[in-house]
Amino acid sequence: MAEIITGERRAAIDPLKFSQPLGAALVFLGLADSLPIMHGSQGCASFAKALLTRHFNEPIPLQTTAISEVTAVMGSGEAMVATLDAIRKKQRPAIIGLLTTGVTEVSGEDVGGQLRTYLATWADADTDTAPLIIGVSTPDFLGGLSDGWSAALEALIRAVVPAPMTAEAGSDAPTALIAASAPPAATLPAATSAATSSAATSSAATSSAATMLAGAARAIPAAAPATTTVPASPLSRRAGTTDEDAADRELVAVLAGPALTAADLDEVAGLVRAFGLDPVLVPDLSASVDGHLAPAWQPTTTGGAGLAELRSLRRAGAVLVAGATAAPAGELLAARTGARLLRHRHLSGLTETDSLVAELMALTGRTAPEQVRRARARLADGLLDAHFVLGGVRVAIAGEPETLLAAGSLLRDVGAEIVTAVSPTPAPALADAPWAQVVIGDLAEFAERAQAAGAELVLGSSHARGIAERIGAAFLPIGFPIFDRLGAALAGTAGYAGSLRLLLDAANRVLDHGHAHARPGHPPQPASPGSAAAGHLAATEIPQQGRGTAEPDELDNLFQESPC
Repeated sequence: MAEIITGERRAAIDPLKFSQPLGAALVFLGLADSLPIMHGSQGCASFAKALLTRHFNEPIPLQTTAISEVTAVMGSGEAMVATLDAIRKKQRPAIIGLLTTGVTEVSGEDVGGQLRTYLATWADADTDTAPLIIGVSTPDFLGGLSDGWSAALEALIRAVVPAPMTAEAGSDAPTALIAASAPPAATLPAATSAATSSAATSSAATSSAATMLAGAARAIPAAAPATTTVPASPLSRRAGTTDEDAADRELVAVLAGPALTAADLDEVAGLVRAFGLDPVLVPDLSASVDGHLAPAWQPTTTGGAGLAELRSLRRAGAVLVAGATAAPAGELLAARTGARLLRHRHLSGLTETDSLVAELMALTGRTAPEQVRRARARLADGLLDAHFVLGGVRVAIAGEPETLLAAGSLLRDVGAEIVTAVSPTPAPALADAPWAQVVIGDLAEFAERAQAAGAELVLGSSHARGIAERIGAAFLPIGFPIFDRLGAALAGTAGYAGSLRLLLDAANRVLDHGHAHARPGHPPQPASPGSAAAGHLAATEIPQQGRGTAEPDELDNLFQESPC
């Protein structure tokens, strides 16, 4: 368990944190024919769009209501209506995400009431062409990118999977302003409705109330406590479901966190498909900002999860939470649908991926297919090889909580020492980090701590490259934004293949850095036994491992053929 401490500075000198609206916009960029709108000044959207464009090297559809200092004081409702009208009639997106900013949050306006009034004036007349409009409260003076992502993903689930009509929400249940063309609330089977109704008294989801817009359109029951228990039998049909519902029992809702790149999403989806299941990725950045060349320009996203896929989530047989940031949305979806919840803080490393494979085996009653076994064998060998290079290396890492946990845990698996870990915002999952301490701070504090700890490898966004150069450490870019290298969306960190890519990249950076700093004409000298670089920076050859046989461990037994 890691100790979470707050940095000593009262103000950010070199910011590491990004705003909630930016994180929420990323969620809507992973939906098909979607357009996020920042309800605030033009500068807020311009800064976010510049960062997103540099990171993805793609045109980013992002709009703003462009309120001025006058409209901020006198009222921004007219600017919001004018923007929504223009976008709805000209760009005609299927999904619109209306994201508040600090300006509209502190002005005291009832943004939720204004949006409901606007929707009521045209929704009935334009039912066939009405976009799904989702309002999300994302004040940029609170939280950060991960908080905005979590709020937007939860609001999206509330919109496309309505609460059962038979469920009664308590007076203190979390609420949200959602809707326009959201599907009508449907009564779920009696067994599921009863479970959801009883879950309304649970306090598991009350912590998310602060992220919702005030003045809700309807009350939402709190989510039931999540479980990660692996069921002992294959997917089964819920009591009372129809044959039509039963046909979708193989559908798996994959709710992704911000740490997963396009390559990671492909990896996770491929793993789910290998067991004969049908994944629906939400959001699906692997189909929208993955670097594909679109046939023509369009003002909205050119790929991602479409409305039909989003509305199919109500028939999901299982919900896979791929990242701690997506946990509140996953719990909500599982509570509303009765689907089985498979929750993972991240999907990097052998242990986490093995756990997911075990759950998929239990869900389907199938043994792991050959391609999955082969990928696992490669990662197992990669872990063995990489520990000769990365074992004992002093690592400093900075990034969003989920990225920090995933990359840091994987490097710990090969014996690296996490000497500095800095997150821009706190998150409950950080307490589970397998190292001593996580600091909530900025890049200035990260630089000081990394230098004081003698870091030899620095992981972070492109903004951390200068820090690595100043302290003389190797550098591996991860997270957001990465603008000084190509292919950021295709770098992997999750699953067997993604974990292996990250390990090899880190090991090669350490090796390259050691060769680059060797004196010309002089062979590298062996490091002293007390040196942190002993055994990996000074040596030019990786020791050969023995090939003796050993007893198989529990993880290997997991992949043995089933006797039945």
